[in-house]
Amino acid sequence: MNPRVEDETTSLRTCLLQVNGRWGLVAVQLPLLLWLLTLLIWLPWLGNVPLRDWDEALVAGVSRSTAAQPAWDWLLAIKNSESVYLNKPPALHWLIGASIKRFGEVEWAVRLMPSLLASLAIPMIVILRRLLSNGEETERSALCAGLILMTLLPMARHGRLAMLDGTLVSCSLLLISGWLSSKRWPWHGLLAGLGGSGILLLKPPALIGYLAMIGIISFFDTATSRKDSAWGWAIIGLLPGALWHLWHFWQRGNDALVMWGGQGLGRVTEVVGNNSGAWVMPLTEVLEGGWPWILLLPSGMTWAWRHRKTSKGLWELGLLLGSALMVLPLRTQLPWYSHLLWPPIALLCGDALARLLKEGRPHWIPQAWKWIGTLLLISAVILMALNASAALPLPALIAAGLGLLIGGLKLSKPLLLQRQQGLAVMITGWSIGLLALWHSHLWLWELNEIWDPRPVAAQIQSLPADAVVMLDGPTRPSLNWYAKRSLKELTAKPPEQFWLVSERTRQGCQTNRPNADGWALWHCSSADQP
Repeated sequence: MNPRVEDETTSLRTCLLQVNGRWGLVAVQLPLLLWLLTLLIWLPWLGNVPLRDWDEALVAGVSRSTAAQPAWDWLLAIKNSESVYLNKPPALHWLIGASIKRFGEVEWAVRLMPSLLASLAIPMIVILRRLLSNGEETERSALCAGLILMTLLPMARHGRLAMLDGTLVSCSLLLISGWLSSKRWPWHGLLAGLGGSGILLLKPPALIGYLAMIGIISFFDTATSRKDSAWGWAIIGLLPGALWHLWHFWQRGNDALVMWGGQGLGRVTEVVGNNSGAWVMPLTEVLEGGWPWILLLPSGMTWAWRHRKTSKGLWELGLLLGSALMVLPLRTQLPWYSHLLWPPIALLCGDALARLLKEGRPHWIPQAWKWIGTLLLISAVILMALNASAALPLPALIAAGLGLLIGGLKLSKPLLLQRQQGLAVMITGWSIGLLALWHSHLWLWELNEIWDPRPVAAQIQSLPADAVVMLDGPTRPSLNWYAKRSLKELTAKPPEQFWLVSERTRQGCQTNRPNADGWALWHCSSADQP
């Protein structure tokens, strides 16, 4: 056999050519099957809780206003039907706006497109893992990485929200996978470029970090040299995103730089809003949200470090380190910023899980899962005894507990088939637990939001169009969304007659429908204000 031809074989080509081999059919169908399974787990009950403030309601409001513009004007984002929106490019807002036009202004329609795009990260992580090596072991590791990323609570929960972070992860995986595969197929550089365009149209400064990460890893990985045509294809793929930014600058001048500066790179050096934080916040999010798979990370990192001189070890460690350097230094920190860390974590944990399936080691991990499952079941029993079922969704605890307990027991067995059954039970139990969590209405929590704006918003909608409605306190995009109007800030000199949304009892104001949580719509007269 010609050695040159043999060297040109990659993991992706091997899998596609081995149609009659043991892994041939699985290699072709695995990404699609995992994606469909992801949709079954992520999409149910998308609309059973109201849109969350920061950033769901803001994204929804911008999407509705932008999509309502005349033809071609929708290329530039606006909010509240009139104000210029400069924080982020409107790519995802266009899709959400189209979904709203098609299905109506309901929560599940707002969250549908972000969920679908975020779910593409699951088949993309499988493809990326294949590109790093080949063979039967690679297929097992790719499957495990996909299952882990699919069932990580933060990945699934934030992927279901009307936010940009889940789609950003999918675009970044397309960028990295396309670049790796362009070594053998130069036109795959186009896929890398399209992934870069997606990042430019979501959070443009992130592209700088990803390009630096890929460039540095490629420099140290001498096996990743590629033909000049791959660069040409990549540039073509970057054109849509680059042309939009040129158009944006032409239309809005220096204001177009806000998404690069104050709302982008500025988050590295200063705090945006009140969202201060430190490097410990993303690490805390990983430690809190990585269960049960986080126990595999030390084993995965150890193995990758031992093989750091190979392309696979170098890329897996490099992606984790690069993603951490993009997230940890930010002075502005929010819980969902850790989203960028989950794909490299899933790659490392997927390798460790594949070795656990094959060899049954390390032994302590199935034992730990067994005890964690036992604790979850005991907690469910205690909550039932205390009549505290509203505090935590008991079906979710029971399903996850049983999955971990039975799965941990079987994963401790000496036979490969038993360990495979154990993983299947564990994935099933944890997935049912996620579905039970979505059904419980308790899956959405962030930033101490404890009141539902919809009752007050319904009252505001019944007011005349010229009524002046003000808000006592910080802005609430969700209230603007549900009320279908922009509430004004309460000033020292309000008009003679006005309406006020407030949590406090207002002297000289009247309300007919006080809310149980204290928030109500008050009719006020400026003459009676203290």
